[in-house]
Amino acid sequence: MDRKGALRLSVVGLLVLSLSAPAFPRKDPETGKVRVLYIGDYSASSPYPQMEAEPLIDLRFAWPSAMEGLNPSQIRRMFRQYIPRTYTLLAENDAMIISDADVFIFEDKHYQWFKDAVIEAGSGLVMIGGNAGFGGRPNPPWSPTVVQDILPVWCIVGGWTEGTIEVLRPGHEFLSTLPLEERWAWMGWYDGNQVTLKQQAELLGEMVGLRGERSPFWATWDIGEGRCFAMMGDWTPAGGRRFMRWEYYGDFAVNLMMYLSRNPIPSDIETLHRARSLYLEYRSTRAYLFSVMEFAEKMGANTNSIGEMIVDAGEDHRASTEAYIELDFQGAMTHLDAAIERLTSAVQRAMRLKDEAMYWIYIIEWATLAATFSIGGFVVWTLMVRRRLYREVGETRFIH
Repeated sequence: MDRKGALRLSVVGLLVLSLSAPAFPRKDPETGKVRVLYIGDYSASSPYPQMEAEPLIDLRFAWPSAMEGLNPSQIRRMFRQYIPRTYTLLAENDAMIISDADVFIFEDKHYQWFKDAVIEAGSGLVMIGGNAGFGGRPNPPWSPTVVQDILPVWCIVGGWTEGTIEVLRPGHEFLSTLPLEERWAWMGWYDGNQVTLKQQAELLGEMVGLRGERSPFWATWDIGEGRCFAMMGDWTPAGGRRFMRWEYYGDFAVNLMMYLSRNPIPSDIETLHRARSLYLEYRSTRAYLFSVMEFAEKMGANTNSIGEMIVDAGEDHRASTEAYIELDFQGAMTHLDAAIERLTSAVQRAMRLKDEAMYWIYIIEWATLAATFSIGGFVVWTLMVRRRLYREVGETRFIH
C-alpha cells in the first residue's frame, strides 16, 4: 500500500476508535418504521417490492425510472430531482442502499453527505456489488470518493473475482436471522467485485475460487455512530439471478435494513417469512383487483359496490401492520388473512361485473349483427328474388 493509502487507513482507524458510540436503534419515532433510502434499480427485478411491502420499513427511492439513452450530464440533472436536496434530509434516513449506482451521477457534496450521515448521524449504509459498485467494471470506481472511508473494504479498481460462497459467521447477529446453515443453490457459484478487507472490519462471508483464492463477499463494521455493510455480489439480474430465486431473498434485504439501523431482528425466521409472504400476496392481490376493476369499468360496469370491500380490506391491513410493528406476528397474520380474503371476494365480484358487462356487450353486438344480416337479406331478396315482378324493357334512352 502506498503512503497515501496508509495515511487514509490510519485516519479511518482513528475515526473508528474515536467516533464509536454506544449503539442505539434508528427509526421514525412517530411510525416506528425504519426509513430506507434506496438508490439503484427499484423495479421488480430487485428486493424493492419485498421491502415496500414490509410493515417495518418506510421505503424511499432516489433513482429516475428512465435513464436509457441519456448522457452522464443528463442523468445527473435528472438524478438531482430524486436525491434528497440537503444533508439534513439525507441524514433522516435510518439506512441507505447504493445498489449498482454509477458513481458519476453524484456530486462531491453527496459523497460527503453519505460519510457524515453514517459517522455523525448514525445512519446505516450498504453498497451492493456489480459493474458500478466498489472498484467498478468498467464503470468508474468509488475509491477516489470519501465513501471509500466508511466502507469496510478497500476497493480495487476494475477488480473482479468469482467462486463458491462460504459463510464464515453464521452466528452473527444479522446472518443468524437467516437459514444459512444449509447450502443453497446460489452459494454454488457467484461473481462480484474484488476487494480487500479493512483491518477493523468483520468478514462474514467469502468467495472461494477454483485454486483456493479467497476474496471477501460480505463484510461489515461499525464506524462512528453508524454501521456499514458491503456485499460484493450483485442482487439484481445482472449478476444475482440465482440469489434472487432464493426463498429468503426478501428476508435477507429486510433483515439487513434492520441490522444497519441497529434495530432488533425477530428470531422466529419461519413465522416472519410466512408473514412477509402474506404481505406480498396482499400487495399482488390488491394490484390485480384494481386491474380487473379498470378493465370492467372500460366495459361499462359500475364497480362502486367494490369500494366498501376495498376499504374494509384496508382496515384489516392497517390493523395487521400495527400488530406487526409491535412484533405480534400471529395477530398480524390473522388480520392479514382477513384482508386477503376480502380482496379475493372483491376480485370475484369484479370478475362477475366484468362478465355481466361483457355479456350485454355480446348481446348488443349480436343484435346489431343480426339486424344487419336481416336488412341485408331483405335487400338481396328484394333485388334478386322479386326481380320477376319487374317488366323487362327492350331499350333505354341510351341504347337503341
